[in-house]
Amino acid sequence: MDYTAPAEAPAVAVAVDASTDGRVGLAPAGSVKDSLTAAGGPPHPRHTAKRQEAAALLALWSALVLTEGTVRFVLTSPAQDLFPADRPASVLPPFLPFLAALSECVFGLTGVFVGVGAAFFNLHNRAVTLAFLGSQTVLSWFVFIIYVFLIPSYRARYLEAPIFPFDTLSASRAFITMGIFTSVTLCLALQGGQFAFGMRLLAHQSPPGKASAAHAAKAAARSAFWNGNMVFGGASTAVAGVLLLANAAGSGGVGRLDGVFVAPPHVGVFPLTTLFCGLTMAAAGAVGVVASFRPTWFRTALIYTAVAYVYMYLNFTIVQVGAIRPTGPPQAAAFHAGLVLLTALIGPYFAYQAKAARAEDASVALAA
Repeated sequence: MDYTAPAEAPAVAVAVDASTDGRVGLAPAGSVKDSLTAAGGPPHPRHTAKRQEAAALLALWSALVLTEGTVRFVLTSPAQDLFPADRPASVLPPFLPFLAALSECVFGLTGVFVGVGAAFFNLHNRAVTLAFLGSQTVLSWFVFIIYVFLIPSYRARYLEAPIFPFDTLSASRAFITMGIFTSVTLCLALQGGQFAFGMRLLAHQSPPGKASAAHAAKAAARSAFWNGNMVFGGASTAVAGVLLLANAAGSGGVGRLDGVFVAPPHVGVFPLTTLFCGLTMAAAGAVGVVASFRPTWFRTALIYTAVAYVYMYLNFTIVQVGAIRPTGPPQAAAFHAGLVLLTALIGPYFAYQAKAARAEDASVALAA
């Protein structure tokens, strides 16, 4: 043994006295974890992972919000006269869709900054997130009202002749109404989903012990809501398909129609595709609602949703819109692709969160 060697120094560590004035001193190494926790030190890795997950999903949702807003903004022809003096009463004032599209670009872009900063660079602040959520709430409701309700309602109100393939104004307006209902589902999943993940990010920006962790009952309610949204969209899409089939006899039959039906997001020429898409959406959403309260159904819900998503993608993008090119609107396929992804994804995501919350509650109960 080398007696000339210096005696081994006792293990020490820097600790913060959080109980007094925050002075720095020395503490035994074994108390570092307790000192950091008491001083609001580094959070648990699992808490950090949840925050980054919420931020990454916020970034994804915001990027697709920005995509939709950009397409809409370009379609408003911003260089035109936004306040024409000779505008007839049957034409919506051009400045309303212009402002709505610009607003969507704004909260889409700010959501990208907040989400990407927190997810990939650990740059986040509760005050910034709160400011984003406040502005997003106001602007998204404005966009929702203009694009989902006001524009198609204007069209239905001032409809002068039946739209293809219908013979009456009432049937045409019923079809437009189904388009409004399906738009509610898609846009709620997009803009409402962006808000939901912003709220999850805000919750996990609190210290671990103060974050609003997903309690099983609340998680199940959120899951039921989003999967119910899928059921609602599926039901309205199925009814739209039934309306098309009921009026398709003199317009090419039930296969491919002779013309194009247009009641966004229902655009195309295949009524059976619309009907089957609605039925698969409704079935997937219904199984998801069950999975919200019965975790053993989660895998089944995931399979149903995968099938429904593929059918939604085909119906709302490459099959229906692709069949009407070059006369059809190609921009419909562009943002419908993002809308159907988020609509299909958000229900199973919250169903999984409900399942995880139940498992977490069970482990806590066993530990107690």
